[in-house]
Amino acid sequence: MKFLNEVKNVQLLGGYRLHVGFNDGYSGKIDLWPLFSDPKGPITQPFKDVEFFNKVFLDTETGVVAWPNGYDICSDVLRYYCEQGRVTSKDEMNLYFDPEPASVLNDKPSKK
Repeated sequence: MKFLNEVKNVQLLGGYRLHVGFNDGYSGKIDLWPLFSDPKGPITQPFKDVEFFNKVFLDTETGVVAWPNGYDICSDVLRYYCEQGRVTSKDEMNLYFDPEPASVLNDKPSKK
């Protein structure tokens, strides 16, 4: 299912691995280390320490996994990662969620 996923439960498996259950009964395991192996900004810096990663919790209001610093992962993206069995590249993910390229707006007047 591409959209409207909600996480119903999350369990730590050690390291940066999670077992995640979704609202439709699907569950999967995923290693999220690739998201945190090379921090790109202050919100991902704390994840260099696995003890911070272990503070993961289920935000029951939004149905997403989250951490105390405000970082969360979209449940649709997390479901996709679980189905693929790995964290994917941004390009792969974009192709999955939007396989049809958006039409390009031509902002220059045409010559007649």
